[in-house]
Amino acid sequence: MKKRNSFILLLGTVLCFSQTVVHAADGTINFTGQIVATTCDVNGGSTASINVDLGTVAATSFTAAGDTSSPTAFTISLTNCPTTFTAAAVKFDGTADAVDNQLLEVTGGATGVGIEIADNQGTPIPLYTASRFYPIDATAEGVDMNFIARYKSTEATVGEGEANGTSQFTINYQ
Repeated sequence: MKKRNSFILLLGTVLCFSQTVVHAADGTINFTGQIVATTCDVNGGSTASINVDLGTVAATSFTAAGDTSSPTAFTISLTNCPTTFTAAAVKFDGTADAVDNQLLEVTGGATGVGIEIADNQGTPIPLYTASRFYPIDATAEGVDMNFIARYKSTEATVGEGEANGTSQFTINYQ
């Protein structure tokens, strides 16, 4: 009787700790792309560094989360584009703000604020999201893509200090 009870106890313990592994096919990912000989020149060269001065802004001009500074315009120019390209979009990358991950984090001491990038109509372009496509002029073999940048408060109180940011950008072509 003791052996039988021990066996039942052992069997019950093993069954409690056993796992059933189930695999299911939930979907498919199809990767597509194209390799091209060359792309457009960006701002006159194959690589570009663009400086955008957002100016000096008083911390007191931000009175609530979501307030923005005056926008500063900047342009990414594409030239010498292959004739097979019909449009281009830009995706901005960088370290996201800790409070609002659609904004670029500022470095240098200022707090409660991030950098917002938007198209020239003022529509925000969240980090890691491509802008709308800009048509490439086939006769000019290029396009000027106009954007704005501005500070945007993430808190009601903005702390003073340097408010710099760095974004990398990627051009996507059609």
